[in-house]
Amino acid sequence: MKILLICGNGVSSGMIAQKIRKAGIARGYDAVSDAYSYSQLSEVVDEFDVVLVAPQMKFNEDMIRDICALHQKPYAVLDNFVYSTLDGERGFDTVLSLLNEKEKV
Repeated sequence: MKILLICGNGVSSGMIAQKIRKAGIARGYDAVSDAYSYSQLSEVVDEFDVVLVAPQMKFNEDMIRDICALHQKPYAVLDNFVYSTLDGERGFDTVLSLLNEKEKV
């Protein structure tokens, strides 16, 4: 399971990316995560199964939604509290929800 986190420059999301990866591994998943700038999304999106978006990138959601739809990748904007507290468990819950929804379609 490959998880992409995007933010303004890819740095701040790196911390929560690692927390989410660790939460996934602790639950028995082969989780890999990485963080990139939103400007790189179209270049890297095909390498991942799911896209999580830093809350401060909500203003770019139209562009993010369009790219994810074009590449058939589920995405979600992370909750402010989850992001600011680096809550990897709840972040991984979001990943599982996205993947479960994708399977239903």
